[in-house]
Amino acid sequence: MRILACNEHYSIVGGAEVYFLDAISRLEQMGHEVGVLHDTAPGNDSGPRPAFRVPGGLGFDHTGKGALPAIREALRQFRPDVIFIAQVLNPAAIGLLSESAPAVRYVLGLRLSCPSGRRMPRTWDGICTKPFDAHCLWKAHTQLCMPRRPDTALRVWRDVRKNQQASGRLHRLLLPSRYVRELLIESGMNPEQLEVLHLYTRLSAEIEAAGPAPERRILLLGRPSPEKGFDLVLQALAHIEAPTTLEIAGDGPFIADLRRMAGEIPSRHEIVFSGFIPRDRISEAYRRARVAVVPSIWPEPFGIVGIEAMAHGLPAVAFDVGGIPDWLTDGLTGALVPRKDVPGLARALESYLSDPELAQKHGQAGRDMVRRRFLPEHHMNRLVEVFEEATSS
Repeated sequence: MRILACNEHYSIVGGAEVYFLDAISRLEQMGHEVGVLHDTAPGNDSGPRPAFRVPGGLGFDHTGKGALPAIREALRQFRPDVIFIAQVLNPAAIGLLSESAPAVRYVLGLRLSCPSGRRMPRTWDGICTKPFDAHCLWKAHTQLCMPRRPDTALRVWRDVRKNQQASGRLHRLLLPSRYVRELLIESGMNPEQLEVLHLYTRLSAEIEAAGPAPERRILLLGRPSPEKGFDLVLQALAHIEAPTTLEIAGDGPFIADLRRMAGEIPSRHEIVFSGFIPRDRISEAYRRARVAVVPSIWPEPFGIVGIEAMAHGLPAVAFDVGGIPDWLTDGLTGALVPRKDVPGLARALESYLSDPELAQKHGQAGRDMVRRRFLPEHHMNRLVEVFEEATSS
């Protein structure tokens, strides 16, 4: 099968690109020919496959002139059997792709149901539970969800609506969690077109041998930003009495703020800033930990760090937001804590830090769940089935 895979970035920017590059590599390993349609410059992970760049034509700020002719030329050259759309936010591009060949979209973020892509108003602390509709234009001014200039807010709102309409012409929309599916149904999309297909993580002999470490050590891994809640883990650490090590693995502008906060934490605790860890060394960080924490306060579409921790036999502690309950079962594979409940977060972490047997039990249950539901073959086999259904329909 000839598959044209479409994504704004053709390099590692975040979790969406990690998935995209891994998925197309696995499709090639399964014997399919893959070409890539992308917007930004390729990275070192791009590989030798056919690639077609459309600068400024696929992302949220789709201002590139000549994008549609360039997409038509890519389609003419590659002649795909099926089109696989990931992070593409130009509704005109999605419309053209849907008209050119059977097309399937994997929805990796929240832009199809929220103009800001975050569902977190700036004027109050919480997660928006309202469906995407005309009221979002009013919220742009009252809750600062979108640009306050009326013309800009209207353009952004129309883009979301046009993206929904263009996506409605695709064969199938695959979604990482039930949470994302419900958001799209509430926004008026056809439930029969929407299918949950969870993300995945790998298992190897090395990963299978891992498990909760003897040390009282918490792993906090990801891209530090305010909505990821790293600061709340530092606050929770102050509620823990016994000396504990917190490893913060990740890099970004928010790290400077976290370092300042770390200086105010009681000296009985050790805080280690590991910086960015390459993917081929992430297992080392998991093997050093007793428990992993996923403290996002925004509604994560899924939260792949959690299933990576479970694959390594670690219990996970997370706030109960977004798609996280799809993989974290409270009291079985870890602990779900109400959003921003810092004392509750501290208690959940301490339950594993102080009880190695409980950490081992829930960590093993998490690994068993990964084996049953979150391996690459679970995702890729169904993805190819959907491609085949699209080409035969």
